[in-house]
Amino acid sequence: MLFHSKIDPFSSYTIDWGPLYVERVFDSLLVKEGVQEVGTMTDKERLEHYLEWLRKRMGKIDRPQYAVMQFYKGYFYQQLARLHERSGDAQHLMEKALCSYQDYLELSHSIDESRYYAQWQAGMLQCTLDYPWALVEDTLLKAAEIDPLRGEAIKKITEYYVQRKEWKMAYSYSLMAVNRFLHKNPIAQRRWYIDFSAYDQHVMDVHLQICAGLSGLMNKNIDYGHAIGQAISQHA
Repeated sequence: MLFHSKIDPFSSYTIDWGPLYVERVFDSLLVKEGVQEVGTMTDKERLEHYLEWLRKRMGKIDRPQYAVMQFYKGYFYQQLARLHERSGDAQHLMEKALCSYQDYLELSHSIDESRYYAQWQAGMLQCTLDYPWALVEDTLLKAAEIDPLRGEAIKKITEYYVQRKEWKMAYSYSLMAVNRFLHKNPIAQRRWYIDFSAYDQHVMDVHLQICAGLSGLMNKNIDYGHAIGQAISQHA
């Protein structure tokens, strides 16, 4: 009864309960419109139907609802891109997802988890689409500012600098991750795709790797455990 009384997709309640709840709400909306084969659709077909449902509502909603619609479009286009077989089509869908997330961030004054998610995923999409790194980093840093409990954006930035062996830059972000996110998984308060590796021992493992890189001790002839100990003492 609770679910059936809460199938308004433009209610903050719906987004607050996370992506699985959002998709079940849209399934129910399709059923209400007579789409009886929802249960047998592929994921790709279901996402396309969700987007079609949103298209039919254009011009019939107010500004706040239109903003929420952009969030859903970003999310559905992004999920659809992951399922698409042809890379060219996937890139087009990712670009549409990015535009929708950016529209949502511009139009909405929401301070809930959806804002963090839209900002974070905008940065991830920009990275995948080969936008200049300075723009990607700025987008991800804005995500980190939105929600101090979420570490995924900082994890992505750290990974970029580790891959390039830019140890000083990597260190500044990994130290932030250790201090703010290590063993502080926000799963009890957040629902939009928590990346557990942004909060577990992986955070410290990456930090130690960076410390060793900073010390210039990543040498097969040196005991790794000893090297890590020295790196920590030098860069704590």
